[in-house]
Amino acid sequence: MTDPSKEPSTEPSTQQQTEASTEGSTPQANEQQAINIDARKLFNLGANLLVAGFKNQSPENAKKLFKELKQGVSVHSGELSGETSGVKIPIRLELDRSEYRGQFNYPNFELSLNAMLQKFQTEVRKDKDLKELRTLTNESTGGIVFNLPSGVEIQGNLNVMMLCMEPSADCLAVRLIYVDSAQFREQS
Repeated sequence: MTDPSKEPSTEPSTQQQTEASTEGSTPQANEQQAINIDARKLFNLGANLLVAGFKNQSPENAKKLFKELKQGVSVHSGELSGETSGVKIPIRLELDRSEYRGQFNYPNFELSLNAMLQKFQTEVRKDKDLKELRTLTNESTGGIVFNLPSGVEIQGNLNVMMLCMEPSADCLAVRLIYVDSAQFREQS
């Protein structure tokens, strides 16, 4: 999403370098990983993952990925590697369409995805360093949602997509979520 000559690479298909540390020294404690990744890096990671998975693929491969996500599959999409610890954290792409309204097919999903990526590009153009990046944090899970909702109305149904990063015990989930669109409808 950003100019590659000015940003460090965050392509999901390559090993990522970021800070990851383990708490404690016992094998059981090492399973609990405390990761601290800058929200701007996560934003770039998510955007680049979506571009790599859907835009830089053949239409057949993009549709195959969509079909897996539609079926609820958590798709392995790369990994992060701790710069100092060497800990590897798998990245998985997921989709939550529980709030989607209307016919859910690839063309409609692609419209939502394109609208979101366009909004991301606009955000980067306005603030190249992403200093004003707005996020919402789930205090209990450590997950973050990038507060850049993008809505697309298809056949009278407004669907709003957002990008979420959700850590779990075994991976970092990059999740596309459709949220309740009622909160975004114009008040008359």
